[in-house]
Amino acid sequence: MTPEQEHDAPKGFKVFGDTEGMFGLVGPVFGRIVDGEAHLGFRVAEKHLNPSGSCHGGMLATLVDVQVAFGATVALKLRKFLPTINLNCDFLVPVMVGEWVEGRTEVIRATPRMVFCNATLNVNDTPVLRANGIMKIPRDRDDRFTMRREQLPLSG
Repeated sequence: MTPEQEHDAPKGFKVFGDTEGMFGLVGPVFGRIVDGEAHLGFRVAEKHLNPSGSCHGGMLATLVDVQVAFGATVALKLRKFLPTINLNCDFLVPVMVGEWVEGRTEVIRATPRMVFCNATLNVNDTPVLRANGIMKIPRDRDDRFTMRREQLPLSG
């Protein structure tokens, strides 16, 4: 896969996150917000593969971890970084090089300090990973969880 193919995302997706840090290493990762629902995605490249030639579970777990939090912030109209308290993943189907992986989040319940979510990663509408996560909603005065910059505008 060429670098140009790695940047081949469906219509409406824009580069998501920092170019440094984790996404600088594993990206590009793309995001979009449609009808109040947040979606992240990436195209599987050679750098994402495990020794068997399918996408490494760590890459999929990384994406769904961020998908849960991003989806929750958009659904709840929060402008906060939501750190992960717990994340459980079920790997359903191997994902191969060149495939577009796209996530979605469903908020199950939110309290003043936590949000409980389900999420899926899909390839061509086929679930390849399902997850449930619990994210912390930090207090406004807790500077440990201040975002360096907003990932995507909360509209679209």
